Amino acid sequence: MTKEKTITASELLAQIENDFFRKTNLAEASLLGGDERRAFILPQVERLLTETNGAEPFGIWLSDMFWSDEFQKMLLTKRREQPLTDEEEDRLMLIEDVAALCADLCQYFVFDLTECFGIRDVFWVSNKQLVEWLSNTEYERIAMHTAYIMRKDAISVYANDHYLPAQDELAELYSMKYHCLVGNPVNTKIPPRDYVRTILDALLQIERHWRRGRRLKLNPEVVILHDEIYGMMPRRFDKKVLKVAQALYDYMDKEVYGKATNEVLEHFAEKVREVSAQYLSEGWLADDSLAFGYLMAHAERCAQGIWRKEDEAL
Repeated sequence: MTKEKTITASELLAQIENDFFRKTNLAEASLLGGDERRAFILPQVERLLTETNGAEPFGIWLSDMFWSDEFQKMLLTKRREQPLTDEEEDRLMLIEDVAALCADLCQYFVFDLTECFGIRDVFWVSNKQLVEWLSNTEYERIAMHTAYIMRKDAISVYANDHYLPAQDELAELYSMKYHCLVGNPVNTKIPPRDYVRTILDALLQIERHWRRGRRLKLNPEVVILHDEIYGMMPRRFDKKVLKVAQALYDYMDKEVYGKATNEVLEHFAEKVREVSAQYLSEGWLADDSLAFGYLMAHAERCAQGIWRKEDEAL
């Protein structure tokens, strides 16, 4: 019976290079550092996100394979059995760097912007360097995945802060130009530049709206109440809606905060109807409206003792 040949670490490395880095001089590139190394890694990741293996980009395939526990254990075992040369270790480390960025992008993890892009490491739309990089980079697939991560991260932040209009705006983001929801970057029919712009525009709208509220010295809770009453993310503050928001804030602060009973919530619902009739057009805050649902959820949190102070902002 013929014994099956066991692949060595060197042969495994050669196989990875053949599958993912054919015609790429990894030996030379592995000696690079800093900006030069980054200048090599980014086009490789862009290529791997663009070229497909069946329905999936090579970047997903590489990420899933390279960072699986099974593969990492096998690689470690083989390196112990027959160590790689220093030159092979350098090539493997470079592949690891490429695979790491592919993994972050394809699995939608927040990553180190300074290390990967050479820009300020603040993963939020307030980072002007990041917005400029995403808007102008030649690496359009990387930009798409990064914008999607920003959107996903912002949804999580707004959900944790109970900023439901902003959360829903991003979660149900719709492209009017292409008549479709903005899905994940692998399956979207929206071209890369438009895809990135659609997400950035939505994130910037929310960020600017919040800053405008701070400039107007509005209590953070009043800003959120305004947007809940509005029913969606507004582009400006509506004076009548602000009056309703302030009236409900004052009522919640005195009559609802820390008083978690059905009777308190029923009285709050009556207050919503009262101030709505006073300031807003008929039907705006109907009991079955999304805005009314936002407000009742807000009142329940307030009744449970979840309430922002004057100086607290998202």
